[in-house]
Amino acid sequence: MSSGEAGANTWAAMEKGFQAEAMAEAMVGLEQTFELLMEELKSKSGWMISSGYSAFKQDLQPEILKVQQNGLQLANSIQAGASEIAQNDYESSNDYAGAWENLPEVNWD
Repeated sequence: MSSGEAGANTWAAMEKGFQAEAMAEAMVGLEQTFELLMEELKSKSGWMISSGYSAFKQDLQPEILKVQQNGLQLANSIQAGASEIAQNDYESSNDYAGAWENLPEVNWD
């Protein structure tokens, strides 16, 4: 349920950024791991099916590289977005700090 306010939870955004970064770190080397696995499979298979592994590797390797790059870009984008929101909130905080300045001072004595 929305409270009608605009904004974002910068702490939650940063946490998601850290999670995306961990995922991206796990993807580093994904393409090389795929290549090593495919070469091992090819070497262990008979000559009749080794060409199939080569074709599979050739077709899929660019996609594996895209997944690896997209994971890294996702982490960077989430963290950059959270940083921009936090910076915007900080810069705007002075504009709203004096919202009640025009109210007369009340003397309770």
